[in-house]
Amino acid sequence: IMDYTIQDNFEFTTLKEIIIQLLQNTGYLVDLNTTGIATGFDKVDIITKGFQSDELCVIASKPGNGKTAFLLSLLFNIASKSGKTVGVFSPERSATKMFYRLIESETRQSVKKIMTHDLKDSEKEQINSILYGLSKAEIFVDDSTMLKQDDFSRRCKQLRNKYGADIIFVDGFELLSCGNITDVEPNLAERKAILKEIKNIAHELEIPFVVFSHLTHSYKMQDTENALAMTTYVDEYISEIADSVCLVHRHITGDKADFVIIKHSNIQKPEQISLKFIEAIDKFVDL
Repeated sequence: IMDYTIQDNFEFTTLKEIIIQLLQNTGYLVDLNTTGIATGFDKVDIITKGFQSDELCVIASKPGNGKTAFLLSLLFNIASKSGKTVGVFSPERSATKMFYRLIESETRQSVKKIMTHDLKDSEKEQINSILYGLSKAEIFVDDSTMLKQDDFSRRCKQLRNKYGADIIFVDGFELLSCGNITDVEPNLAERKAILKEIKNIAHELEIPFVVFSHLTHSYKMQDTENALAMTTYVDEYISEIADSVCLVHRHITGDKADFVIIKHSNIQKPEQISLKFIEAIDKFVDL
């Protein structure tokens, strides 16, 4: 008679173990030891340890320099790859346009081509797999324009308390509105008030807020290929209010890009990190 006694201490081999071993042997797996929410960019996470709870991080860039592409790269890394729940305020573009850009970036196909089924059978299978993976990403977008301070605060709390948001992004906080403010420089005063309010909400909800901002100062053309030089154009009030300040800078020619950590509790001077921008899929990746 055969003995079918179950051995409770038997250890099965898992796919995860094999993949980790493979990555370790190839040197692709880095122990980042993040204490917050990883950005998905290894060298950034080594320095920052990820986005920390109740942190207000401002990421600046000059107009037309890849701000939205970098935001989408972060969204994919954090929501799709890491499985975090993400809230996004996008007053600059609709939720549909944002999601379409994310889909096109990850599938490497236009949404029009996908919708018209103009694909090879091999492409369909691959794209269906990618779309299925993306559909699991918990990303909640509010694309309202000129959102009032009270509404913004209420919706942030809704994202956190009802949907369990782990992190909230604001794409272009200058387009939010905090009501009537009168000062010598009303626009500047309003921007300061909005940023301070976002910081207060981050502390209250105890989650990171990542705010994207355009450089507003005129800059010298010779500085546009020097990321460190571009940091001098970040508004002073941003550095005063935010817990951390960064700059994403895409070079005019080639595929080189830089991410500069200007202010952070883990650094004493600005740290410049080289990234790669893949124009064909509108995406930033590790170099």
